[in-house]
Amino acid sequence: MRSRPTLPLDFRPTLPHGASFMKRFQPVSFVVLAACAAMVGGCSKSPALPAFGTMNVRMTDSPADVQSVNLVVREVAIHSGDIDSDSTSGWTVLSDGPQTYDLLSLRNGVFASVGLAKVLAGHYTQLRLKLGTGSTVVVDGVAHPLTVPSGIQSGLKLVGSFEVPANGLLDLALDFDAGRSIVLDGAGSYSLKPTVRVMPFSTAAAIRGTVAPAGTAADVFATAGTDTLGSATAESDGTFQVSVLPAGTYALAIHPAAGFRDTTLLAVSVGAGGTADLGTIALTPQ
Repeated sequence: MRSRPTLPLDFRPTLPHGASFMKRFQPVSFVVLAACAAMVGGCSKSPALPAFGTMNVRMTDSPADVQSVNLVVREVAIHSGDIDSDSTSGWTVLSDGPQTYDLLSLRNGVFASVGLAKVLAGHYTQLRLKLGTGSTVVVDGVAHPLTVPSGIQSGLKLVGSFEVPANGLLDLALDFDAGRSIVLDGAGSYSLKPTVRVMPFSTAAAIRGTVAPAGTAADVFATAGTDTLGSATAESDGTFQVSVLPAGTYALAIHPAAGFRDTTLLAVSVGAGGTADLGTIALTPQ
C-alpha cells in the first residue's frame, strides 16, 4: 500500500505580492485534495473475497445377497491437502451427526444425499466417511451386528481429484458395493470391508434397460475384460440401472432366475456422463 504524502505542519502557500489568497490557493488545494482522494480511493479497496461453491455427495449401492445393510454414517468431510496426508486438520465437514442408510434401498438409479454444504471453491483430493456404531445386516429376517474394523473407524478415505467451481456445484456419486463389502467369517459374524467407487456425476456413466417378462428376478453385471465394474438387480417391473461406471465399452451379463437362459449383450458403449438405454431385453426360456 502506498503511504499518503506528508505535508509540513506549518505548510502555507506563498503568494506573490497583491495576489488574492483564495484565487491562488484554489488550484493548489484542488491538486492536493485530488491526489489524496485518489490515494484514499485506492487504499479503500477491500481484498477479494474467497469464492465458494457447493459440494453434494450422493450414495448408491450395488446389490448383495442379504435383505438389508443398515450403515451408520456419522460424518462426511473433504480435504484439499496431499493425498498421502493423514493429518487430522484441514478437513471441511459436509455433514455431521449419525444417519442410517439402508444400502439395498439405494439401487437402480436411486441415490441418497449423505453430505451437502457450501465450501471454498478449488481442488480437493480426499473424501472421508466416518462410520458410526450400530450398523447391521439383515439375513433371513434376522438382524446381525455389522462390525467395522478398527482401521477404518477413524474414517474411510477415498482418494480422487475433485474440482469445486466458484458459484457452482460439484455433485459426487458414491457407489457402495455391498456385495463385495460384507464379509461373513467362520464364526458367523459379519464385518465390513468397504468397496467404494467415487466420481463426479458429470463423468459417471450408466447402463439401463428392462428385462422381460416383468417379474423375473435377474442380476445384471457390467464387465470390462475380466473386471466387474458394476451390477444391479432388476426390479419387479423388470427395470434395472447399473450406475457410477467409468466411460467405456462393456459386456452386460444378465443372470435370470430358473426358467430362463443367461443372456449377454456385447459391446455396450457409454460415454462420460451418459446413459446407455438398452430398451427391453427379452429373456429366452430354457
